[in-house]
Amino acid sequence: MKKNHLVKLSSLALLFAFFALTSCATAPKPSYLDPIRWWDQGQQDPIRELAIETPEQLAARVPKRTDPKIVLLMYHNIVFGRTGGEYNRDLYNFEHDLVFLRNRTQIIGLDELPDIQSGKKKLDTDASIITFDDGDLSIYAVVFPLLKQYDIKATFFIITDFVGTTGYVSWVQLKEMSDYRNAKGEKLFTIGSHSLDHKRFDEIPADQIPRELSESKLAIESKIGAPVRYFALPFGAGAGRKEIIDMAKSLGYWGIRSSTPGVMTPGTIDMFNIPAFYMTNERADILAQQIYAKLLGR
Repeated sequence: MKKNHLVKLSSLALLFAFFALTSCATAPKPSYLDPIRWWDQGQQDPIRELAIETPEQLAARVPKRTDPKIVLLMYHNIVFGRTGGEYNRDLYNFEHDLVFLRNRTQIIGLDELPDIQSGKKKLDTDASIITFDDGDLSIYAVVFPLLKQYDIKATFFIITDFVGTTGYVSWVQLKEMSDYRNAKGEKLFTIGSHSLDHKRFDEIPADQIPRELSESKLAIESKIGAPVRYFALPFGAGAGRKEIIDMAKSLGYWGIRSSTPGVMTPGTIDMFNIPAFYMTNERADILAQQIYAKLLGR
């Protein structure tokens, strides 16, 4: 009996080993987020879930437009699970934001706006631009690897005095993000300034504003070794003020992002008063409706 029992056990072990090897050979390569993507059962539907696709596959779904519009989205930080914070956006809804944007628009970089404004780059679809404010650590720990994986461009506006403090990115991490190039050698991520200390420009002395603009720009450039071309106004305060715009131009900025809700068309781009849509902690379907219906008018 013992011998027969051992033979049976050995046969079972071999059978299990065979199935294990077969499963490993056919199973899709897991993504780094699979353990916490509880909504993704490995059956990705490109229409409903974030999936790796070729540029041609993505372009085939985006509606063509004779009157293209551009919407810029302003995020702050991404969290796992439920959140009550206004500035937080959970990963589940953020990924679904990206699915919606890729299905309805082409996601472009902020650096492409000057060429669209001049007519050098033509749009035949609606476009979206992704930005993050402040420099929360989640932009490196969650957003950076996610956008790399799906080849999505973004701009990160940094409060320089906060860099390296608890809960914020370090200079080493920012440089890694800035230096990253995709398989085609394209730069996906740009770093912009969000001031030295996040003070409102309508509450600080006027003679302090040049320092906020210049020193934050120089600090980032010296640490990441790349030019800083865009500034995001803290709280959107001071949007459209001539003295701020003139100072930014003299320092070499290409544009200023405000917090004023709105969309642009190729013919209405104002590089020094760029509107933004603030991404609050709403369900993805609600925000999608707001962007598509209210802002883009589709």
